[in-house]
Amino acid sequence: MTDLDVRDVAAMRRQGDFAQYLQQARADEARANARRKQLVYRHADLVDQLRLLGQDPWNGRIPPAEWGGAINTSPVRAALIAIVAEAEQRSADTAGAAA
Repeated sequence: MTDLDVRDVAAMRRQGDFAQYLQQARADEARANARRKQLVYRHADLVDQLRLLGQDPWNGRIPPAEWGGAINTSPVRAALIAIVAEAEQRSADTAGAAA
């Protein structure tokens, strides 16, 4: 989801667009989660890393960068980002080798 402020939300509500925006944002997030999950679950060693974090089964979601107005410094979030980055790198390497 993009960063919205109260003025954006108020304007969308006045225009009747807010519900549609939320529906689209949730659908986009669900697709991104599914893509990340699919990438990670292709690799048994990455799934093992998820297990060590207590995140298996995992739905592909990465917690937000900010939470409650503060930067999210969770080590679990950082580890999930690293796991996904590794899966994406492996996918890019495989795609490059196939070309």
